[in-house]
Amino acid sequence: MLLAVLASPETARAAGLEVPGNGAAAVGRGTAFVAAADDGTAIAYNPGALTRLRGTTVTYSHQVFWENSAFTRAPTAIGQPTVDGAGNYDANAKQSNSTAAFVAGGFLAATTDFGLDRWRFAAGLYGPSASGHKTFAVMGGQRYMLTELDSLLVYPSLAVAYGDADKWGVGVTLQAGVMPKTNMSLVVDASTGSSGKYPLSPYYAVNDVVATIKLKDMTPRPSAIVGAWYRVTPNVDVAASGRVMPMTFHTKGDVSMGNDDPRVGSQFTPDQLSVSNSSAKMDMSFAPTATLAARYRGLDAEGREKWDVEVDAVWEGWHIMKDYDVQMAGKINLFGGDQQMPSVALPKRWRDTFSVRAGGTAHLTDAWSLSAGGYWEQGATPTAYSNLDFPSFDRIGVAGGARFKSGRFSAALSYAHVFQQTREVSEEQGKVFQVRALAQCPDGCKGYSGVPANAGKFESSYDLLTASGSIAF
Repeated sequence: MLLAVLASPETARAAGLEVPGNGAAAVGRGTAFVAAADDGTAIAYNPGALTRLRGTTVTYSHQVFWENSAFTRAPTAIGQPTVDGAGNYDANAKQSNSTAAFVAGGFLAATTDFGLDRWRFAAGLYGPSASGHKTFAVMGGQRYMLTELDSLLVYPSLAVAYGDADKWGVGVTLQAGVMPKTNMSLVVDASTGSSGKYPLSPYYAVNDVVATIKLKDMTPRPSAIVGAWYRVTPNVDVAASGRVMPMTFHTKGDVSMGNDDPRVGSQFTPDQLSVSNSSAKMDMSFAPTATLAARYRGLDAEGREKWDVEVDAVWEGWHIMKDYDVQMAGKINLFGGDQQMPSVALPKRWRDTFSVRAGGTAHLTDAWSLSAGGYWEQGATPTAYSNLDFPSFDRIGVAGGARFKSGRFSAALSYAHVFQQTREVSEEQGKVFQVRALAQCPDGCKGYSGVPANAGKFESSYDLLTASGSIAF
């Protein structure tokens, strides 16, 4: 069981492990872009919309993502035994993510028609709109949930579309997801024996260690996005898009342990902290999605678009995330024994989500346009399973942006702020338990199922600053 709770992916699609969205043109409209997509990011939003792009284009978008998350541990009714040195810390003090800015959010796409009238082709490389790095204090009240995360996921993509640039289009994007790393750390109570010798310690335990799991899957894992759009009248477009094939990673890696603050509790030697023949593996399946979109275009007397408004309805099938079945192996040497590291199924109990996104763009001149939009989105995580690995709670996003076009070149800059639900989880509700790998609960835990490590107050919000540039040949 040691380290199993660490195996939580940080990257996927919106509502689950991602915040909408990618590309400055889309972000500025509150990601209501499935019907309006008109740059290389269409490979992610709606590959059918690639039919709007003539000739050859290259689009690059870069996003800086701030995750402003914090946790305040609730007072415990279980009782905290005396631990040498623990008095230097306040387990009930608010703890915040100390590496809020994540700057590695890139999106590169190239499209071409190869001189053909109805066919379009595209290639792209991008990652999800999410934070791939966060850090919390090792001695903070959140320590039994998370201390550090470092994750990277990329989607190499190929797309093809067919249609009429002014009337309709259908397309498909074939993706091969690759996960170079998902490294996560938290503190575990490594005590052995009965609660009489080593009692439950909700804040600090005598034999705490920092446990880290490192997982990756460099084998390309297939998935597909299909999309289409149709111009019903000169003013009205409809569209549909979705990930029709869930993406499943078969990650493998190993586990390691280290000491926490040397002034607190027991300190172990390097030999004791070693895990002989350590290994870990886990399957991660990312949800299918479906979006329906409707767009109204305001036209001038000559039929040119002056403004538009779009509304998207999005479903994501996160019910597939029932638990993380973590297969662990190796021998734990903390106390000179040969304790085997058992496997565990860590429950998540995620649920399907629904989102409504609305936004639009006003074309002020031939060169300049302004966009605005927003969305409401359900969270995938039930209250009892709230966690800091990725707090997917109910959220509202607001956004705005500007776009400039001159000849073959266009550029856009957008900003979005996401307000996320504040949650308070009681000890009676909490289902994310402190890991006691060598003295598992409820045996020897005075009848408790375990120490609810997620009992407390979760606060979070996000900021996205996105810049894009495109050039047509």
